[in-house]
Amino acid sequence: MEIRRFAEQILLGTTWDEKLIKLDRFEDTCPGTSFDTPPAPGRPPGLELETWGQRDKLRFAAVRQLHSEKERGLVLHFFANHELLALELMALALLKFPQAPEKFRRGLVQTLLDEQEHVRLYRRRMAEIGVEFGEIPVSDFFWKTIAPMQHPADFVTRLSLTLEQANLDYAVHYAATYRQLDDQDTAAILERVYKDEIGHVKHGLVWFNRWRDQELSEWEAYKNALEMPLSPSRAKGIGFNREARLQAGFSEQFIDELEIYSHSKGRCPAVHWFNPVCEGQVALGQAGRFTAARLPQLLTSDFTALPMFLCAQDDVVLVQERPSSAFLRTLQRHGFSIPEFVEYGQEQADLAKLDIAERKLGDLCPWGWSPDAVRFLGPLFSALPPNGRAPATVWHEQTRQWYSKAWGVEQLRTFLDMRSDDGDWLCGKEVVGRACASVEEVDRQVADWRAAGFDQLVVKAAFGSSGQNQIRLFGAAEREGQRNWLANILAQQGCVVVEPWLDKVVDLSLQLQVDGDGVRVAGWTRFFTDARGQYRGSFVSRRVDGLDSEVRRCLYGNGRQRQRLHKLFDALAQHVGGPMGARGYVGPVGIDLFIYRQEGQLRLKPIVEVNPRRTMGQIALHLAQRVNSARTALWLVLSARDIAAASFADIAAFARHMEERYPPVLASDGLQLGGGVLCTTDPSQAQAFASFLLVAEQVDQCKAYFRHLPEPLNAWTAFC
Repeated sequence: MEIRRFAEQILLGTTWDEKLIKLDRFEDTCPGTSFDTPPAPGRPPGLELETWGQRDKLRFAAVRQLHSEKERGLVLHFFANHELLALELMALALLKFPQAPEKFRRGLVQTLLDEQEHVRLYRRRMAEIGVEFGEIPVSDFFWKTIAPMQHPADFVTRLSLTLEQANLDYAVHYAATYRQLDDQDTAAILERVYKDEIGHVKHGLVWFNRWRDQELSEWEAYKNALEMPLSPSRAKGIGFNREARLQAGFSEQFIDELEIYSHSKGRCPAVHWFNPVCEGQVALGQAGRFTAARLPQLLTSDFTALPMFLCAQDDVVLVQERPSSAFLRTLQRHGFSIPEFVEYGQEQADLAKLDIAERKLGDLCPWGWSPDAVRFLGPLFSALPPNGRAPATVWHEQTRQWYSKAWGVEQLRTFLDMRSDDGDWLCGKEVVGRACASVEEVDRQVADWRAAGFDQLVVKAAFGSSGQNQIRLFGAAEREGQRNWLANILAQQGCVVVEPWLDKVVDLSLQLQVDGDGVRVAGWTRFFTDARGQYRGSFVSRRVDGLDSEVRRCLYGNGRQRQRLHKLFDALAQHVGGPMGARGYVGPVGIDLFIYRQEGQLRLKPIVEVNPRRTMGQIALHLAQRVNSARTALWLVLSARDIAAASFADIAAFARHMEERYPPVLASDGLQLGGGVLCTTDPSQAQAFASFLLVAEQVDQCKAYFRHLPEPLNAWTAFC
């Protein structure tokens, strides 16, 4: 039989006899002219393709739990339809590309014969289980995305290297699953399909490498050849079968890149961006006027990928430079999802020039909104849904006020008025800060504080974070440099806050989420700072580990009071987040608070700062999801200066040393971390800062990971 006649019967036929026509011998003497792509292949009654997304259909994810024999049969229905689509698309390729190389066409015929046998096997097994082919709707998604191919290279890229490559994961996964369910017959079919698919993918890869741009790597050529809605994410199934891909002939570099690749398969992704200097931009109130100091710039660069821990897997993180593949594979193998990274370069490129501006997006999520964030993300606002964010809703004068420490002071004052029945657990109004708009006003407030017995004071700029932009006044004499700083800050920001420097015992951070449905408490963390008040890390898991009984009692109370901390958090959420939500704010809010000692008694200052943005505490909460709850975990920020002082060549050398000495290990569930040290920012790209996750049974064991190191690396243990 001529290949053309064989392909026409398969593509256009409407009976199973035509779709599964036998072919013992074939010729290719009359390939004919190029065949026009029909709107859909011929199908037996009940199996007509339905427009993807047109109406509700049973999704693969809804039946793949395999709780019943019926569900197991419906899983085979999805597989059978994919095999039927594959053989129809192969028939189309034979008809559309009659002048393709003879070896390619003959290899494609052999692959098509295998696909016919797969359909026969699936149909027979489905009938035995009691599932009729056509019982559930079948989607036209793959037909619509693959059938418009214009060259044989399009065919092998879209079908062989994408649809069939994903089956290298699905087939082996479900073969093992059916074996566990003692369904040996179905498992044998899937194992047969799996072995055949390796050869099918190999055939496509051989021809892809002959036709692709040889100046590009195999991975880059493949990624560039796909057009939305297809992406390399479609080439992966459940699990990741590296061995099968090696057998099919993919390069190690291709497999490494595919393993960590992420891209939305249909959900509109949220776009995250790390801009930790937003407070400095907010202070000036206008875009383009703020230039961060060198260390904050380096922090922005080193931690550019940090929002990945806040993302869903198919979200997007805008980065100056994508983290290395080796770093991302390490995270992925320890249970972390890898989002899609979009590079904008060391300079903030115009996002309108990047592909991300052409996609439909779900939300924009900078670390914090500021005039510069609105300007940078401006080209993406039009990609949001009609009821999504708009520049005027994310940045206005009220937004700036929420960043101000003066606003936080007022919230503390009014909150204490509301909670007057909390007795001596909460701080008194005598330690509430006072906003000052001039040097003279600061002098008067300082004199008043000292007359009241508070000799140690702190002056904070209205806009600042992580212990920066503040001075401490210890003793009667102030240095000339401090007064110069004060005059400059007042000129720039218009306000400072003066308050007592309290004998802090433990820092806490409350995380809120404000949206159209109201305010909810997302969680709370315990964090620690250095002697200068700058952030050094957080407790990720078992956050009260190491605290003495007196501090625990202060937190939790006794008897009927045990829930008082959570009741307080709920009240704080409504007091702070409620008015923000009423004025249109949507997003995360962090509230810093701490326990301090005054005249021998522990008390709680419930609002130290309000941060209308993402915080390190929010990162810590998300990291906790990857740590076994029976373990203590600390998340630590280290500087390159401290690492160099400990005689390590650079951050990468230190990271290798720690992960080799204390390798991260998964707990017995195989899903969460149970011990060791894991670098959570890419050490190979770090210039000034790095972060590490330490997991052990107790906090003292976490600290012990650093005890063999010289100061200052082991000095941080004094702060937690």
